[in-house]
Amino acid sequence: MIRPPRPWVVVDCLAVLALVGLAELGLANTFEGGGYLVVAGLAAVLGLLVAVLTAGLPGAVLVGAVPIVALVFGGPVALRSKGLGLGVPGAQTLGDVLQGTLRGWGELLSTLPWVDLSGSPAMVPFLLGYLGAVLAGALAVRTRSAGAPLLPMLVVLTVVLLLRRPEGTGSDLLDWYPVAFAVVAVGWLVVRSLRVAPGASVSGAGHGRVARTAVAALVVGAVLLVAVPLTIPFAPSGAPASQGTALRENRQRLVDVSALDSPLRRFRTFTDQGTNTLENVHDKVLFTVRGAPKGSRVRLVTLDRYDGHEWLPSNNTEAGTSDDAFLRVDSRVDNPLRGRKVRASVSVTRAYRSAWMPTVGSLTSLQLIFADPREQRDEMRYNLATATAVLPSGIGSQDPYEFTSVSPRSDVDASTPGWEGPTQPVVGLRRLDAFLPAVLDANIPPMRKVFILAGYLHDQGRYSDGAPPGELQYKAGQGLDRLVDGFLLAAPPVGDDEQYAAAMAMLANRVGVPARVVVGAVLPGDGKVRGADIHAWVELRVLDGSWRTLPTKTFMSRTPVLRTLAPPVAVPPPATTPPAEKPHPPTARDRSSAQDHSGTGSGTGVRLLPWLSLLVVLLLVPLTKGVRRRLRRRRGRAADRIAGGWTELVDHARDLGVPVRLHVSRPEQARVMALPGGESLSREADDGVFAASEPSDAAVEAFWDQMMAERRDLREGRRLARRLWAPFNPLSLWRHRGERRPAD
Repeated sequence: MIRPPRPWVVVDCLAVLALVGLAELGLANTFEGGGYLVVAGLAAVLGLLVAVLTAGLPGAVLVGAVPIVALVFGGPVALRSKGLGLGVPGAQTLGDVLQGTLRGWGELLSTLPWVDLSGSPAMVPFLLGYLGAVLAGALAVRTRSAGAPLLPMLVVLTVVLLLRRPEGTGSDLLDWYPVAFAVVAVGWLVVRSLRVAPGASVSGAGHGRVARTAVAALVVGAVLLVAVPLTIPFAPSGAPASQGTALRENRQRLVDVSALDSPLRRFRTFTDQGTNTLENVHDKVLFTVRGAPKGSRVRLVTLDRYDGHEWLPSNNTEAGTSDDAFLRVDSRVDNPLRGRKVRASVSVTRAYRSAWMPTVGSLTSLQLIFADPREQRDEMRYNLATATAVLPSGIGSQDPYEFTSVSPRSDVDASTPGWEGPTQPVVGLRRLDAFLPAVLDANIPPMRKVFILAGYLHDQGRYSDGAPPGELQYKAGQGLDRLVDGFLLAAPPVGDDEQYAAAMAMLANRVGVPARVVVGAVLPGDGKVRGADIHAWVELRVLDGSWRTLPTKTFMSRTPVLRTLAPPVAVPPPATTPPAEKPHPPTARDRSSAQDHSGTGSGTGVRLLPWLSLLVVLLLVPLTKGVRRRLRRRRGRAADRIAGGWTELVDHARDLGVPVRLHVSRPEQARVMALPGGESLSREADDGVFAASEPSDAAVEAFWDQMMAERRDLREGRRLARRLWAPFNPLSLWRHRGERRPAD
């Protein structure tokens, strides 16, 4: 093996460092700060040192050195562990490196940005930089191949594209980083392609510069065609922007929060059920919130999926975002919402027995003031889309915490435009049709329908938690039978927060406005939240994608059941009464639903365009060669067709990587190619070209048949990779000076 000159090694190392930095730039909207780039850069330097220092040694030495260096330096570089001193890792450090190597990828995907550069996730940029650099550097100094060192870098870029957060950070430049990567990669490819040994007379060495530059141009075109659509969000008019492709959108093994306790299911533990009721906390202080303004809405849990039996919290329920899952939270949260800033602390009492963590607004940071906060933080999860925090093992009186958040705008009325995208996953909505046929058929905006239904529930409903004598028949529950037959179609509807909120959310979803149920409290002046303060309300999704609180007073009746009077007369279901209502033009929802299929098709077509373009680029070379071969065989004088047959054999040898000397006679070329019947075939070619009389068509066909047989023999002696690459190799498409007519 011949080691390249030192200047070449320096250029290769600089190119690898630049590519590592550009590839890992895609994690800038995932990690907190830019420290991860420093870790990746140091790891790349380590990888290059290993590759260069072992360049003259057997490959087994390189293979053995790669994991050893990663184990020794992974702790101090990525995990910032001290070890035993002087860079010597201890047993604990080695264990942390191994654990981070295995667990870091999963923890990175399951952590809501921003991700702290600590613990297992810190091993991800280290491993990407180290392994990518050591493999690319080793291929650069051990081979003369121009493109082979790029393969590890392309793998690193692909992994980053899969690991990155789909949403942008507001910087358009970050969306274009794969294009910058492609430019540097092709520049490096061109530089390596133009390195030619002096005096080379073998085809593909001294005379292959133009061909290799053309190959580089094809590569940059293909990379740009693929990289740009993958990174620049695209969406048809009226549809949500595409978020790209990432593993974050396909998370597995998320925490099953639907199996945890539900404050809505056990809502009657917060109401006055009598003095002898077990687990009743109506009069007890559950938790204290300090720092938040009086009247703030304290959220316990958001329930955004209905399964036909009850409203539940869930993962991946909101269209247009990948933040609708319960993920780990580090020090800060990359929260795009804007609103009033809140800084508060929460301490719970023994009476609060739940896994749900009370919060105000949408979190921007959270600090656990626990005896062992790291273990608890690894367990805690937060859903940014529903602003819900949970500690699955349960939060107790010894678990205080502090947080900062933003409280966005929350007002909504009948004139507010509703969300025009997909609605929530709600089972059994068709059961409601018998309750609201007039509302469904009305030509009015969906949000107005919501307020008409809310007004009906408020005016006709009665409130009862089933505890007083004579009201025991009003059972708890959110099943379809309880909500439809036992509440909405009852005369009058009777229930408490559980039934009112659950039914109102279903009605809103049925008329086309996404809705969800929230259980929480309005913060009292002293900050102490008792069981009596816990209530349920409904949130509606509006046109800009935000969620607004439907005022409880619009749909929840506080009128008690009239037990002393005769049974009330049945009241018909709500009807819309828009006096002199002018017909409304088709709404944006109607127009968008009619365009759904065309928009989807357009988006799919644009997404497929780069891959189709890449396929055309790949097929262009073999198609061009096929046309050229047919023209050589069929067009021109007989002597020209025989000369074309020999040129076809030489071009095929060049595509297969067989050394071919140019500017020499055909017999000399045959000896260099080492073909069994090459010399006799070359002399037949000379006889046909220089004969006094024109060869017959039969002689031309016989020559071509013999040439094709030699062509097949030439392929059989090559490696599989060479045989597969030969049809796509564009080298023979560029002619060299003096090649048209070999010397005699």
